[in-house]
Amino acid sequence: MNDSMKKQDIKCDIMEKLEEQVFKVSRLIFKEVTGAISEEEQRYLEWWRGKNPDNERLYRELRDGQRMMNEVKQLEGVDVIRPLEGMHLRIREEERRLSQRRWQWGVAAAAVVAVFVGCFYLFPVDDRRESMPLAKTERPIKAGGVRAVLRLEDGRVVDLETLAEGVKVGGVDAVKIDERRLSYAGQGKVEGEKRKKLVYNEVEVPRGGEFDLILADGTTVWLNAGSKLRYPVEFVGKERRVFLEGEAYFSVTKDADMPFRVEILQQTVEVLGTEFNVSGYMDEAAIYTTLVTGKVKVETDSGENMVLAPGEQSMLDCRDGHLDKQEVDVEKVIAWKKGMFILEEQTLEQIMQKFARWYDMEVVYRDEELKNIIFKGVVPRYTELREVLNILEKTNEVKFDIEERTVIVFK
Repeated sequence: MNDSMKKQDIKCDIMEKLEEQVFKVSRLIFKEVTGAISEEEQRYLEWWRGKNPDNERLYRELRDGQRMMNEVKQLEGVDVIRPLEGMHLRIREEERRLSQRRWQWGVAAAAVVAVFVGCFYLFPVDDRRESMPLAKTERPIKAGGVRAVLRLEDGRVVDLETLAEGVKVGGVDAVKIDERRLSYAGQGKVEGEKRKKLVYNEVEVPRGGEFDLILADGTTVWLNAGSKLRYPVEFVGKERRVFLEGEAYFSVTKDADMPFRVEILQQTVEVLGTEFNVSGYMDEAAIYTTLVTGKVKVETDSGENMVLAPGEQSMLDCRDGHLDKQEVDVEKVIAWKKGMFILEEQTLEQIMQKFARWYDMEVVYRDEELKNIIFKGVVPRYTELREVLNILEKTNEVKFDIEERTVIVFK
């Protein structure tokens, strides 16, 4: 089979999965209103509400009956679906029919309203048509979530997942301001001789975790799974320098007199004020720096350097030290920060590396050639692992077994 036949477009399956999630949330809100919701369903709904402010706002609007009916009236004439381009010839006819749809994010809220109103006939309280899933021998592997530890200068370790909100840590004004963010804002930078010594903290996000951090200057850092960031609690001197291992997205506060520098493995990224993503894991062969806005300078330990413009990505090959750059779709690169995995012409090995970090599991290949299969598509980040693997299996190119926390890949 040639390479072109191995490239699989799985967008159709993902769109169907997103629609299923919309129906699920709508149904849970309905069951909550009628008092039929279970404890497990209530926990899921609470998690969904807290995921972002838009979800909470939509939840409150759906609980407002009059507002709901007004939204339904506005649905008249709204087209929620569109044909998908590039239908794959190998998908059977029924899948072709289902796949000729494209999710329209702009009308997602209205779609939820329509589904919710229809719950009385779609999902009656005594829904005997709903069958229980078949028994599985696999133990479900949940998606990652908020998880991190803070290491203080004196060696103490603080579990940020269990730390109460509003509690100061480390003898400085570092406060956990919500479930997923620790803030040093207000510490700022130290002028003159007030303090000569830099005091460092380190946040480590394990496999299966994510966490956000606001540095003393107001710079915000989103840390991905399997990453750690070492940083001063206050910025002293003529620069703001931090040390990263793994992947992070930076939104840097502008300060022309104090450039911001990120050291990661064999390179340093220098900025004045910008937003960028940088990824450099010890088990990967390259460091990727992607600029979203502003301008950054990337310099290697060997002295090679280049300046990036928005939409450009540098790639440092850690094996030979070669630095190169290319234009990329930045939204696809930073999709992890927005709750999605976008698989843009990636090999199965690259994809499974990401999944292994996020789901905190190991991967075993029965056939090494399977690592080179190329996929293209979108996968939701907060879905159980088996659901994600099922999407890949629909390509008929690969299959997966799960044993404890190990995924076995075979044909």
